[in-house]
Order: sequence, then structure tokens, then C-alpha cells
Amino acid sequence: MDSPSRAVQALVAAVIWAVVIIVVRFVLQRAFARYERRLAERDAAVAARRRTTFAFLLRIVVALTVLIGIWSVLSIFPATGEIANAFLASSAVLAVIAGVALSTPLGNLGSGVLLAFTQPVRLGDRITVGEHTGVVDEISLSYTTLVTDDGPHVYVPNQTMVSTMLVNRSVGSHPGS
Repeated sequence: MDSPSRAVQALVAAVIWAVVIIVVRFVLQRAFARYERRLAERDAAVAARRRTTFAFLLRIVVALTVLIGIWSVLSIFPATGEIANAFLASSAVLAVIAGVALSTPLGNLGSGVLLAFTQPVRLGDRITVGEHTGVVDEISLSYTTLVTDDGPHVYVPNQTMVSTMLVNRSVGSHPGS
């Protein structure tokens, strides 16, 4: 394939990726706007937290899409194809480093999913975890919030919720249990 046709191919790939990035961002923003409106009707504080989380996740999705687009455009030309492959290999190394560095947060995330499915505790339950006793106020993917008797909020990492013994003083009082 000659150089002008590769240049056209690279231009087309770049335009396609630009459109993909714009569409992904638009679709995610619209979906979240609908979700946020419904959530804000119920609890404005939760909606504000979700807005922050969504902004962070949107940046990650767009960054990953841009990186994939750059890699696909670079891989079209033989000279830059080697750069693209080196870029991909270094991304894999960075992913391993990030996985090691984020092992605790990822463990909390996995534990949050486990808590969501097994439901050993529910919102409003009175529990004791370690030295903390309180009422479960929130269960997120990374932590569980307890409101203690004297008022302060205690944020317990979900990995702790799953790996240590907890006492649920509300078991048997759940409707349908």
C-alpha cells in the first residue's frame, strides 16, 4: 500500500475514533443526567456524590477510548506501528503496576460487589464491626458508612466488612427474611 492511501486510511481512522469519543461521551452524559434527576428527587446528597463519581468515570472512559484510538491510528503505518506496539506493551506494564498499587481499592470494590449480592447487612441495620457499633447509613462499592450512637460517621472499608467478623443486631427484622 502506498503512502497517500495509508495517510487517507489514518485520517479516516482518526475521524472515526473522534466520532466514537464524542458519541460515547454524549450517550454516557445523557444516561447519567436521567439517572441523576431521578436520584436528586430522592436524595440530593447522594446525587452530588454520584455526580463526582460519574465525572471521574467519564474521564477514565474517554481517556481509554482516546488511547485505543491513538494506538489504532499509529498501527496503520509501518514506521509508527512499532511505536504503537511499544505503546501497547508499556500500557500493559502500567496496568500491572496500577493493579499492584490499587490492590486495596480493587479489593474493596470486589468486596462491595460481594456485599451487594450476599447482603449480610442492609441499610438501617444495627451492626458491630471491630470496635465500631452503629446503624448502616450507606453501602457503596468501596466502603460502608455507620452512624454511631454518639453521632460521628464511621467509614468501614468493604474489604474489612467481608474479612472480619461482624455482628448484625437486626437479623430477623428484615421484611421477607
